[in-house]
Amino acid sequence: MDSFEQLIGRNINEIDLNESSDFILVTLGYNTKLCGRRYPTSKLKLADLDYFNLIEFSELFRKDTLFIIWHDETGLISDLEIYHLSNDFDILFKDYYYIKKAIDSGEAHNLTEGDTRYLGASRLEEKVAQPNSDRMANKRELVLKKKYLQKIINDICK
Repeated sequence: MDSFEQLIGRNINEIDLNESSDFILVTLGYNTKLCGRRYPTSKLKLADLDYFNLIEFSELFRKDTLFIIWHDETGLISDLEIYHLSNDFDILFKDYYYIKKAIDSGEAHNLTEGDTRYLGASRLEEKVAQPNSDRMANKRELVLKKKYLQKIINDICK
């Protein structure tokens, strides 16, 4: 991979981004409000949610540092930032536990992203079986919510 500083100003689609063993490497798009403040364009998918084989929290967050490559709507890289997820592990773990508890009690069909603060169980259209219930539930993926990504932007820009 190119040295990170050389990425600024390049198009996100023209570079080869390999995983690092030190951090979670993510590319996030953003838009800018009229006042100049940035906001994320989407949530960040972490993993597919398998109701019968739920990924462990320690595996989901096996690295505690995000290396964020921000790009604008044209795909140009504008900024590189480091954020330590460990600052928020207590809330992320509470969110994870809430999702796990709902799945274990056969209530996955009732999960909404509004139930949690930072880690969400984003709903997909496909219906699948869930443990401990005869009721079908929407398939889901674990995501870092846009609200949390906005918090990261705000914390970094202080």
